[in-house]
Amino acid sequence: MGQQPNIELNLTDAPRSKLGPGVARRWKPRRPAELRGPAEVPNGAQFGTIGPDAGYALKLVAEHDLDLLPGEHHHDVAAALAAIATSRAAKAGRAPVADDVTVAMIILGLDTTAPVDAGLLAARPGWIANVGHNDAKLRRIVADVPIDVLALTPVEVAAKVGSGWAFRV
Repeated sequence: MGQQPNIELNLTDAPRSKLGPGVARRWKPRRPAELRGPAEVPNGAQFGTIGPDAGYALKLVAEHDLDLLPGEHHHDVAAALAAIATSRAAKAGRAPVADDVTVAMIILGLDTTAPVDAGLLAARPGWIANVGHNDAKLRRIVADVPIDVLALTPVEVAAKVGSGWAFRV
C-alpha cells in the first residue's frame, strides 16, 4: 500500500532491521510470595487439592433433579454437591465426572436409589443453609467427608451407607 500524501514519515517510522524481539533475559523470582517450583505449592489444611476444570461439576449437578427438603435452597445444595464432587475428582487428579456427582448425592442423601440415613435428612437443612454464600462453611463440609469414602465407587458408597455409615458435619 502506498503512502498517503497527507502523512509525513520520519526515519523512526521506517521498517526495522530486526525481525522480532531479542532473546529473553534471565529471570529469577525475587518477590517473597513467588513459588520457585512445584515442590513449593502449598497443600493441605485450607489449601486442599486443586483439580482441573472444577466448574464442570456445576454443569453435572445441574443435570440432576434434586429432591430438596423444606428449608433447603437449590443453590446451596448444588454448591455442596459440586464441592464434594470436585474434591473427589481432585483427589484422583482429574476433572469431575458423573460418578463424582453420584457419590456426592449418595453422601448427602439426595440419591433416591441409595439408602439414606434418617438422622442425615433431619440435620441436612440446618447445616446446608447458606453454604452457597459461605466459603468457610462449604470448605468445612468438604473437609468432613472422609478421604477413604471419596475413593470408593458409587456402589461401594451406597453399600457403606446401607451398612450404617452416615455423613455428619
